[in-house]
Amino acid sequence: MPSIVVAHDVSYELADGRELFNRLNFSLDAGLTALVGPNGVGKTVLARLLAGELQPTHGVVRRQAPVVLFAQRAIPPGVKVEQFLAEAHEWSLLRERLLQGIDREQNCRDLSGGQWMRVRLAHAIPDDFLILDEPTNDLDRDGRELVAQFIRMRRAGTLLISHDRELLELCSDFLELSNRGLMKFSGGWSAYLDARQHERERLTTALDLAKRDRDRVQAERIEHSERQERRSRRGTQSAARGGMPRILLGGRKRRAQETTGRLNAAALERADTAVRDVHAALGELKIDPVMYADIASCSIPSQKLVAEAHGFNVRFRDWIYAHDLDFDWRGNVRVALRGANGSGKSVLLRALRGDELETRGEWRRGHLVTLFVDQRCSVLDDDLSVFDNVRSVSSAPDSDLRNGLARFLFAGDRAWQPVKQLSGGERLRAALARGFLSTLKPELMVLDEPTNNLDLKNIEFLEAVVRRFNGAVVVVSHDERFLQGCELRQELTIGAPG
Repeated sequence: MPSIVVAHDVSYELADGRELFNRLNFSLDAGLTALVGPNGVGKTVLARLLAGELQPTHGVVRRQAPVVLFAQRAIPPGVKVEQFLAEAHEWSLLRERLLQGIDREQNCRDLSGGQWMRVRLAHAIPDDFLILDEPTNDLDRDGRELVAQFIRMRRAGTLLISHDRELLELCSDFLELSNRGLMKFSGGWSAYLDARQHERERLTTALDLAKRDRDRVQAERIEHSERQERRSRRGTQSAARGGMPRILLGGRKRRAQETTGRLNAAALERADTAVRDVHAALGELKIDPVMYADIASCSIPSQKLVAEAHGFNVRFRDWIYAHDLDFDWRGNVRVALRGANGSGKSVLLRALRGDELETRGEWRRGHLVTLFVDQRCSVLDDDLSVFDNVRSVSSAPDSDLRNGLARFLFAGDRAWQPVKQLSGGERLRAALARGFLSTLKPELMVLDEPTNNLDLKNIEFLEAVVRRFNGAVVVVSHDERFLQGCELRQELTIGAPG
């Protein structure tokens, strides 16, 4: 199959002089390829290079067809949907399905995030090579399925940048971008996961060997020093009994010390080399975040109230729920809150937090220590450092907070990073650290679309946190794999007015 896009020796240097990646070589054809890697590694910059929006510092990108970057965010123009779609080519059933339920006389600026994403997809030219950067972030379940169908039906070539595992399962080839460069994996999602696991096992073995080598060298150094010290003591005792003139003993001791010094220096160099090998092996493990944080939470009694609703609804211009809500959540409930975009899920979370709303029916909520995490992690104060955000809710000594933050990968100077400079995954870790290191341990965890800005490793970590949390949990997410990974036992589906 002929290549549509070829990158040859492509390097890119940021304005501050930092090299983002170096001498990448790969090609893309008419199939479906995924570009994966941790947040901040440069996937979007690489996409912009492939689309011609940026020029490489070194190397060249050759294109045999137009390459269009479908960015995560695009400012909608102040025109009607129909006008925006005027350039769209031939009629297609998929385009009509994407636009279903959208008023084409509506101004694009008045569309919801999910509606605007669907209109943009409907506008895409079918013959262009398309780079899709996180296309499902703002979409509900139906929207995500439409994107999957859109991708399956394309024949012109697609590069998918996503952490949506259901989309990634559609891909045949994977380009993994990391601090080690770019690696290609073929054979589909399962084959990619297997290859990545085998690589991690191999590198972990190399790391263990390097550590053992370092420990052995250090042990030899200590043993040699102790042996030399014992010899020196025996020599001193012999001189005291008259067995050796002091001047000869002094000369022998100096020579022994010189020899020991040389041996110690050699041992130290070997130890340093082993340590460098350890660090090299650690570098081989790429930059996947691995956290060892303790999840300190409070299990709550089985009959303690979380929230209770009977004939409950919320009014803005009109009553937002198609059917009044009825549920009773008590004890350590684990609830997945489902519903299409605009159905009022986030409004229910506001009620759960105690916001003042115009309501009808009966509504009661328990008074629980709550950890609330939305997709922006708005619980954080952007003007403070990570440490100061945690300090604001904790009475623990500074040293305990620093140790706790290190387990959330904020070791050393990282603890003093301003929150406003953090990536999506870092914000998540900071929000979780603030909750779990606070003086009052959370009894209820509420997550509102928390995975939108996370890479795969951080999504997997958050799943593990939710599984291990032994209090009550309420999660809003359109990511089906994430909900499955959280092991939630109850569902509440909300429908918007028709």
